[in-house]
Parts: sequence; structure tokens; C-alpha cells
Amino acid sequence: MRAIKIALLKHVHSWVRHFNANIATVLFACLAMIIAYCSYAVGALNSWHHQQQQAIAQVKTRIALDAQYIGLPNRLLEVPGDRKRVVHYLKQLNTHLASQGYAIQVHAIAGTTIGNETSNLESFNLVRTGGETFTVTLSPAVMPLAQLLSPWPILIVLLLSVAMRAWFKTLQSKLDKAREAGTPILERKRLLIDLADKSLRYGEQGRQVQLANKPLCFYLALLEFGIEYPEVTLNQNKEVPQELLDLAHKYFGRLIDLGHTIRKRPNFGNSLEKTLSEIRAALDEVFAADSQDKEPYFPPKAHGEGSRSRVHHYGLRAINDDDFEVIGK
Repeated sequence: MRAIKIALLKHVHSWVRHFNANIATVLFACLAMIIAYCSYAVGALNSWHHQQQQAIAQVKTRIALDAQYIGLPNRLLEVPGDRKRVVHYLKQLNTHLASQGYAIQVHAIAGTTIGNETSNLESFNLVRTGGETFTVTLSPAVMPLAQLLSPWPILIVLLLSVAMRAWFKTLQSKLDKAREAGTPILERKRLLIDLADKSLRYGEQGRQVQLANKPLCFYLALLEFGIEYPEVTLNQNKEVPQELLDLAHKYFGRLIDLGHTIRKRPNFGNSLEKTLSEIRAALDEVFAADSQDKEPYFPPKAHGEGSRSRVHHYGLRAINDDDFEVIGK
């Protein structure tokens, strides 16, 4: 997860360094145009569908009211249908629908058909007085492609692009000035260990936490040991590896050179649990505001049987050279 985060930061940093207002404006306009037209098309289709449903509902009501007077056959009363009257009614009804702007035409009533056969048909049953049912077939029109085209999305996108171009120009100017001044645009945080004041901090602006000589030297040794010997397991039931002790003594010698101490070199193999506890307490303070980044730097605590666990490893396995910097080394 941390490697992914670092990779993303590098890509963002590269993009910021090569930021161009003109390219950004074109990309914004293209994306905004796609979104605007998709939104307009969805709205237009929904509106067309709603109007069609309203028209069909009105057609059903109209035909149901006129059913007794348009010459339909009545099987209960043994009255034959008058096809001419039904055809005349269909023509009048379709003329009325067209004049009202409804995009549907009635194709057939009770088996009497007008117009040419079409594949886009919808049928429903109506009930007339006496309980007899009859079928009505109509043909809803397909939404014309022209209704999906409108100048409004173009005008809106043009206005937004003009406004965004001004903002992109301002942003590019600031980034250019930052590059000319040599100011880093994005800081990749890492652990900074300053031997001059024996402090730890995460990032240049991070909280500074002091650490005593012994835990400081042992932690520096853990950092280097984790890089040089990533496969070695550090267990409190075993002796501290000589390579780890040598690294700790090396840093303690550096503290002597800096004038921090003239004491005899401590035994880094004794009171190991206390030393690790002091290191963890200091790291908890250092990473108080960045707890999600703490894990690679944190000596793992024992689980299960506690410090007696034979599988516990207090070393740092997920650490890299560029994850920390020793100042005054």
C-alpha cells in the first residue's frame, strides 16, 4: 500500500512539473462536453418517454369513452361492427393526436386496422359497457435524433472553459515561479534523524521528538540492519546479532564525536525490552499526525506469548534507503 502511495506521488509530481494551461483547458473542455451531452441526452430521453406515457394514457381514456359510438361489434347483443365508422374514427383520432403534437398513432381497434404494418407496436385491452373487452394497438414514434442535439451544452462548456482557462493560467504561473525558485512542489515525507540534537521528525515540518543516546543508537542500527540483512529474524530469546551491535556502537561513537557524551559505550544487548519501549514511545509521538505511515518504521510488538514468543521479530523488514535520512552522520 505504501509503495502504491509513493508511486502515485511520483506521477502527480511529474504531472505538476509539466503542467500546461492550454492542454489542461482542452482536456477539461473535452471531458465537460462529454458529461454535458450525456446528461442532456439522458434528460431528453426521459422527457420523451414521459410524454409518450402521458399520450398513451390519454388515448386509452379517449377510446374508452368513445367505445359505444364508433361502430365496434357487440357479441353480447349480436351487433356486427361497422368497419367504415371505426376507420373514420381512427383517422380522426390520429389527426387529433398529430395536431396536439403527440408522437403516437393508433393502428387498430378491435381488429380494424389502418396504415401499414410496423414492428414498433404496443397493444392493450380496454373494457366497454357490459364487460366486453377489445384490443387497441398503437404505434409510438421513435425519438428523433435531432432532439438529442442542442446548442446549450456547447454554450455552457464554452463559458466554463473560459473561466477554467483563466484559473489554469494562474496555476501555471505559480508553478513556473516555484520551479524557477527551486522550491519543491511536493514533499515526499521521510523520517529525519538529526544527530546534532538527537531528535526524530517525520518530514521537514514534522514534530521533533528527542531520544536518549542508547535507544537512538539502537534504532539507527535497526534501520541499517533491516536494509542490509532483510532476511534475518531478530528475536528477544536469542542473542543480538554482532552486526547489529557493531552498527549501534558506530552511531554511539558518532555521538561522542559530536560531544553529546563521554560515557562508556552501553551494552546494547541488555534491557532490550526497555530500549524497544523507549523507541516505540518516541515513534508514537513522531507519527501522531501520520499514523498511517508509521508501520515500516515501527519495531513490531510481540503477540501471543509476548516477549517469550519464538516467532516474534522486532526488526524492520519494510524499510528502504530513501525512507529515512540521518543528518550529521
